[in-house]
Amino acid sequence: MSLHDTDALILEASTAAESLPDPTTVAGRTHDLTNTGTVSAVWSSVGATPFSVDGVPAATLTVLAGRARRVQSDGTRWVVAPTAARRVYAATAVSDASGNATFTFTPAFPAAPVVSVGLATTNTNATEARVTALSASSCTVNVRQSPGVVVLGISVLQVPQPLTGATVHLLAIEAGQGV
Repeated sequence: MSLHDTDALILEASTAAESLPDPTTVAGRTHDLTNTGTVSAVWSSVGATPFSVDGVPAATLTVLAGRARRVQSDGTRWVVAPTAARRVYAATAVSDASGNATFTFTPAFPAAPVVSVGLATTNTNATEARVTALSASSCTVNVRQSPGVVVLGISVLQVPQPLTGATVHLLAIEAGQGV
């Protein structure tokens, strides 16, 4: 689909090949390309390398699922604005009978994110929450408790056991540098 002369904001929800007008004919024009689909959208234009990504000429521009890119014609190429902000995901889940709380990232991150875990429970035993699986599309956190017992007047911790019903807070941030 070629853009019309009046288009400025394009919301892409399909996997069809998309194209921008010739950048030499629309100097100064800006487009915000937003991909609301579940797979990457690939944009093209007229010329062998119509895009400039971080100063490097490129034949196409890929907009990842759930992301947006701003482009502006400099009269020669579509200059792609840098993406400073990183994606942030925050959610809570309740641990199951095995002590596991699973989080699914939709859409998936481009790579495994950096995660931070918090735990909320009324349990007074010693507790721990640890990440047991992490990928670009999901994270599993296992929550355990170690009940205390008194043996001959000395308090000791039992072997850790799964903690059911704990609220797990997860914060996942796209890996990389920047804001």
